[in-house]
Amino acid sequence: MRADALPGVVVTNRDLSLMNAVKTVFLDATNLLCRFHIDKNVKAKCKTLVAQKNAWDYVMEAWGSLVDCPNESSFDEYLKNFEVAYSPWPMFVDYVCQTSMIPHKERFMKAWRNKVMHLGNTTTSMYEY
Repeated sequence: MRADALPGVVVTNRDLSLMNAVKTVFLDATNLLCRFHIDKNVKAKCKTLVAQKNAWDYVMEAWGSLVDCPNESSFDEYLKNFEVAYSPWPMFVDYVCQTSMIPHKERFMKAWRNKVMHLGNTTTSMYEY
C-alpha cells in the first residue's frame, strides 16, 4: 500500500488493544475515540451514580458542554466548572475524569480533535449519532 494512501485519522472505541494496533499499523495516523460510545458509557454511568432522574439531562448537558470546550486554554476552566456543578455526585466526576477526560481528552474533545482533519467523522459509524 502506498504511504499516501494510508489514513490520517482512525476513529475507534476505547479498546486499548485496538488503540495500540492502530498506533503500530498506522504510524502517522491520529487515533480519535468514538464520541458516540464515550457518551453512551458516560450516560450509563450517570444513570447508576446520579439517583435523581430529573438530574440526568442536566448532567449530560454539562458533559456535552465540557466535551465541546472550544479550545485548550479554556479546558481547565470548563473542567473546574464541571467538577463544581457535579460535586453532589463525586463518584460520577471521578468516573468521568479517570476513564474519559484526563487520559484521553486529546482523542475526542473538540478543542483537540479539531486540530486534525477528520471531515466530521467522530464516531465509528455514521449511523450512531
